[in-house]
Amino acid sequence: MGDRAYAPASKPVPVAAPRAANGVANGGGGGVGGGGAARPPPMVPGRVPPPPMYRPKPMQAPARRRRSRRGWCCACCLWMTLVLVGLVFLGAIAAGVFYVMYHPQLPSFAVTSLRLAALNVSDSDAVTSRIEFTVTARNPNDKIAFAYGDIAAAFAADGADVGDGTVPGFLHPAGNTTVIKGAASASSATVDPVVASSLRSKKSHAMSVEMDSKVGFQIGRFNSKSINVRVLCAGFTAALAKNTPSPPPIVVAAAPSPSRSRSVIKSSTSSAGATTTTDAKCKLRVKIWIWTF
Repeated sequence: MGDRAYAPASKPVPVAAPRAANGVANGGGGGVGGGGAARPPPMVPGRVPPPPMYRPKPMQAPARRRRSRRGWCCACCLWMTLVLVGLVFLGAIAAGVFYVMYHPQLPSFAVTSLRLAALNVSDSDAVTSRIEFTVTARNPNDKIAFAYGDIAAAFAADGADVGDGTVPGFLHPAGNTTVIKGAASASSATVDPVVASSLRSKKSHAMSVEMDSKVGFQIGRFNSKSINVRVLCAGFTAALAKNTPSPPPIVVAAAPSPSRSRSVIKSSTSSAGATTTTDAKCKLRVKIWIWTF
C-alpha cells in the first residue's frame, strides 16, 4: 500500500473573550464561585436596567443622653434657693406670731447718779481714779424676763479712759425696774499728755460709759441663748468730790418673786459726799455675730 500524504495541522487561533460591561477584565474572576464580582447581565438595546435593590440599614437603639454636670449644679442651686426661701417665709410667720402674742420691747437703761470720788493725774501722765455710779434698768415687757451676765463698765472723762469696773449679773423680771450700784477705778493708767493737761485744768468733766454684757430672755420655762449687748451712755458731767469715803462694795439686790405689779429694787449701800444726779439716757446696741443693731 502506498503512503498517504496528510496536510500539516494549523495552530488554533485564540478567540478574544468579550469585555465586561463594567470594565473589569476577564482575568478578574468571573462566574459564581470564581472569587470575584458577578457579571452584570448584557445590555439589551432599548431596555432600561432595573434600579439597584435597596437594602435598609439595621435600626440602632438611640443612645441615652447623660445629664451634664452643669445641669446637676443648676438643679441643686434651684432646690437650695427654694428651701432657703421657704425657711425665710416660715421664720417670718413665726416672728409675726411671736410679736402678736408677746409684743416684745427692748429694756431701757439710764445713769441716774455718778460720783467722781477720785481723779488724780501725775506728772508722768498717769491717771488714778475711782467712780461710783448708779444705773437704772427698766423692763417694759409684761411676759418676758431678761437674764444678764456680768456687766463690764468702762468710763471715760473728756475722751480719756478713767476707770473700769464689773457689775455681777442679775435676773430682770417682767415689768420690773432694777437699780444697780457699782464702782469703777483706774490705777496708774497712762494717757496722752494733751489729755492729761486737760484733765488737770478742768474742774468738771464730760463723762461717758460703755457697758458690755450678755443677755438672754425667758418666757415661762423657755430660756434663749445669750447674745452680746452694749449700752452706751453719754451727755452728763461730773466734778471731783471733796469728801472721799471708803469704797462701798458692789451690790445688786436680788429680784423678788415674779408678780404682775411693778416694783423697784434698790441696793442697801449708800455713800457720803458730793454725788452728781443725772438722767442720762442710754442707747442699747445688740450684736449678733458680726452685725450690730
